[in-house]
Order: sequence, then structure tokens, then C-alpha cells
Amino acid sequence: MDKRTHIINTALNTFYQKGIHSVGINEILKLANVAKKTLYNHFVSKEELVCACLELRDQRFNEWLRNQIADCTTPQQVASALFSAIASWIDNKAPELGDFNGCFFINTAAEFPQSDHPIAMLCKAHKESVLQLLFDKLSHTEQLKGQLEKTIQLAQLLMTLKEGMICQARVTHSSNTLLQDPVLLRQLIASSL
Repeated sequence: MDKRTHIINTALNTFYQKGIHSVGINEILKLANVAKKTLYNHFVSKEELVCACLELRDQRFNEWLRNQIADCTTPQQVASALFSAIASWIDNKAPELGDFNGCFFINTAAEFPQSDHPIAMLCKAHKESVLQLLFDKLSHTEQLKGQLEKTIQLAQLLMTLKEGMICQARVTHSSNTLLQDPVLLRQLIASSL
């Protein structure tokens, strides 16, 4: 692994577990076992490092989620796979995402509340990319082909429920199996179609 990637991985893990503002560059240097000069050869500022971490997490999360819903052919299957995947992550059974500490993007956005800040904009872009991923998958199901409005509504509903599930788990430190109930999901999907 090259030094830049090593620094990003170290920073991402540390920022995700502790927050952005509570972690200083010296802590990243110590954990990554690199000199300050090495870090600043790759990143001109902590902000640039945070942006690199967000970009890597976006890539990892979206690839993971895409794989979780890859074989789904119905809206019901998409919803079921989505909520099962999130529950698995919450229960620390998604090693590619690390130990669960809520959503890195929600956590980071809370630390950078100005909507035009580059870090806040990356957080928003991540949420938009996840919504697009859900929309794309749903739009290829037989039940929703050619039904743009219904596909948009269901993608937004699933996204909202997913976000709520993650936030609730982060705050309560427990998983919630409500959205894994197949009867509830059938009713939810049926009412959206």
C-alpha cells in the first residue's frame, strides 16, 4: 500500500470512530507512523485529507451496497436486501465498512453545517449517489419499469427509512429489526406501487 493510501485509511478509521474536530493531525501522524512532511506532501491541509477520506468512504460504501442488492429483481427484494445489509453493518458483520459508528457522512455533516463548505458538499453528494443507486436498481425491476414517479418515490422512501435505521442504531447503540419484517416490507412496497 502506498503512503497516500495508508494515510487516508488511517485517517478515515480514526475520523470515523472519533469525529473530525476531535482528531488532530499529530494523532494521524502517530497512528499512520509517518512524518509531517510526508503527510503534507500528499495533503495541503487537514480539510483536504478529510475530503479524501469522504471520497474513499463513498466509494467503499457504494460498492458494498451495490453488491448487497446486485441480485435483486423486485422492489421487495431490493428493500429486503437493503435493510438486511444495513442490519448486518450495524451488527458489525460488514468488515469492509469497519465497526459501526453511524454514518460517517451524517456524523461529518454535523461537524460542518455550512451547506456550501466542500466537506458538507461531499456529504450531500454521497447521499445523492446512494439515492441514485437505489433508483437505478428499482427502475430495472419489472414492477417499476417506465414508472418514473413511483420509482423516485420508492427510492426516496427506502433512503429515508435506511437513514432512520442508521441514526436510530447510532443513538441507541442497538439494531432494530422492524424493517426486516417481510410482511411489513410487502405492505410498504404494495402501498408504493
